[in-house]
Amino acid sequence: MVDHAGVAESAGTADVAIIGAGVVGCSVAFHLARLGCTNVLLIDKEPLPGSGSTSKANGGIRAQFTTDVNIAMSLASMDILDTLRDEIGDPPLYRKAGYLFLTGDPARFSAMTAAAAFQRARGVSVEVLDAAGVRAKAPYAAGPIAGGTFGPRDGFIDPGGLTNFLLREAARSGVRTRYGAEVTAIDRGGGTFRLTTTAGELRASVVVDAAGPFAGRVAALAGADVPVVPVRRHLLISGPCPALPPVIPMTIDADTGVLIRREGSRVLIAWSNPDEPPGFNTAFDPDFPLRIAAPVDARFPAVGEAGLDIKRSWAGLYEVTPDHHAVLGPVAAVPGFLVVAGFSGHGIMHAPAAGRAAAEMLVRGRSESLDVSALSLERFARGEAIHETMVL
Repeated sequence: MVDHAGVAESAGTADVAIIGAGVVGCSVAFHLARLGCTNVLLIDKEPLPGSGSTSKANGGIRAQFTTDVNIAMSLASMDILDTLRDEIGDPPLYRKAGYLFLTGDPARFSAMTAAAAFQRARGVSVEVLDAAGVRAKAPYAAGPIAGGTFGPRDGFIDPGGLTNFLLREAARSGVRTRYGAEVTAIDRGGGTFRLTTTAGELRASVVVDAAGPFAGRVAALAGADVPVVPVRRHLLISGPCPALPPVIPMTIDADTGVLIRREGSRVLIAWSNPDEPPGFNTAFDPDFPLRIAAPVDARFPAVGEAGLDIKRSWAGLYEVTPDHHAVLGPVAAVPGFLVVAGFSGHGIMHAPAAGRAAAEMLVRGRSESLDVSALSLERFARGEAIHETMVL
């Protein structure tokens, strides 16, 4: 818990220092402020908030998962966003266009049907569709279709918009920021942390590691072993595509892993390369489009015909753990050090719930609104890794 008497408030001191001003770090700051903890310093090595991995995210949000904790995190985030809707105002940051998973494989459709039953038993709104139902929602999908599932509450989040809202509200409550401040050393003594950064020295009673793909490096500075590694992911933008409806769900071809969604008059295309090695490389691979050209043309021919606008396409980083689930909670070996990272592609969608859970841990001693014990760092040492089958 935060000891509010631990560090006197000044420009370079705080009760809580949050390393990482992306959507997750800003969510932690927002929820801390809502719980009355405002002597908070948000630190980032970038010159602006949300300009790292958050700025390169796809922005999907879905509850169609196959583990209890991922479903609970998504539903909690959806509830938080619904509750904040009036504060956020227009334009909305959370658009419920849905997620549509489709397949041409009867065996895979059977597994998807079973997954839908699992999800519905945990409060998820999800529909099982036959081939005609899939084609009604996705007339742009070609090739064999056995069926699919559709989550009407799933959809899209504006990553930058959500980050800015959370940060704005946190700042109004007194949360401070320090940009261009890469943390290069973390020392603990006398019950406080001393953070050496490229913008000077900072002190805090508690440190939150919300550094995204850099979370493993940050944790190592504090003497903690947190298995978060960066992995490059590409997002491609098509040319103008008037053949598709102006609003479509996030549409995932479960047979190939290719997914599409609208991006204005164009279409965003994504696919997770299983052969991508870990690393901080964010250079766009010019050969990447060649790997997905055939499945895109086969399943979404109108998108293939629209071509690609490579200048608008980009690559960013997933922050990946061994079981593709986040690490959320304290590090027993380093008292006062808490990790909120490793979301493995689910950071935008789980940021609202993760930020609230972390803030509750810091202020109240435990996450009261959501059971996140399955995401503890210790699960790896205990051999209790979680296995999600619907990873995109």
